[in-house]
Amino acid sequence: MVDDGYLFAFGPCWSCGRPFTFDPDRVPSIPIDPGTNLPSDMGGDPDRVVRQPICRDCVALANNNRIRDHLDPIIILPGAYGPR
Repeated sequence: MVDDGYLFAFGPCWSCGRPFTFDPDRVPSIPIDPGTNLPSDMGGDPDRVVRQPICRDCVALANNNRIRDHLDPIIILPGAYGPR
């Protein structure tokens, strides 16, 4: 029998810097080049990017902007910020 466990991490939001708890496999994240601290689509090196977590409040703010700009909102997976 296999136990379906999960892992939680505690770290800063890349966007606002506030610490929060998240499931590293499910949290919304952004690919950031650690050398430039930029996403690959804004000048960061796509070969060096590391996915960085984004907190729920920053995703909500981003989604408000995305909806205003007629873009699809970022989907938050169940369990991204707490138990599934």
